[in-house]
Amino acid sequence: MTGNPPLSVMVLEVGPLAENTYVVGHPASGGAVVIDPGDEGEGILRLVESQKMTLERILLTHGHFDHVGGVRFLKERTGAGVCIHPEDADWMRNAPRQAAMFGLAVPEPPPPDVLLAEGDVIRLSDQEFRVLHTPGHSPGHVTFLVGGMAFVGDLIFAGSIGRTDLPGGSHEALLRSVREKIFTLPPETILLPGHGPATTVEQEKRSNPFFNGETMQP
Repeated sequence: MTGNPPLSVMVLEVGPLAENTYVVGHPASGGAVVIDPGDEGEGILRLVESQKMTLERILLTHGHFDHVGGVRFLKERTGAGVCIHPEDADWMRNAPRQAAMFGLAVPEPPPPDVLLAEGDVIRLSDQEFRVLHTPGHSPGHVTFLVGGMAFVGDLIFAGSIGRTDLPGGSHEALLRSVREKIFTLPPETILLPGHGPATTVEQEKRSNPFFNGETMQP
């Protein structure tokens, strides 16, 4: 890539479930957002500060405990606004109970500051994160779309999909979300999931076994 892209993306694999936390910075303005700070809030903040950036927003694709364990620390240290879909706000509030079912512990997250809806836009200087409501893994799961990238949480992975056997999950809704909201994006769109490596729309349409080689849009 030539020139200076408007956004920088750094990923940290955090917590016992190896969750991907994304720090998305805007070098020109010095602002940043964190997507799904699942654990290790201190390390996430150190990374933000090492880039000489200020955390402006905490964006959550959904409220499962492995995606929100670092929210309280970051909110208390930076004051950044916490953004989540209303249908997953209770999931976030109950994160300590979720974690306990796996023999783990996370701090109780603070209440959300912004309740997201389909079509909302979260701004980071001159860049816009568009909100896509993509239920299936959880009722209020969302995807954040910006600059040819889609932060897809636990909706779809490289060669797989998110689990749908948790309360509020729906296999049919998840497949519909992928087909209608993700596979309609440009084929070169980079998919940045909550676990595992990045992939693209084109790659998943061609080879993801859960979709049997979806036909690419002309």
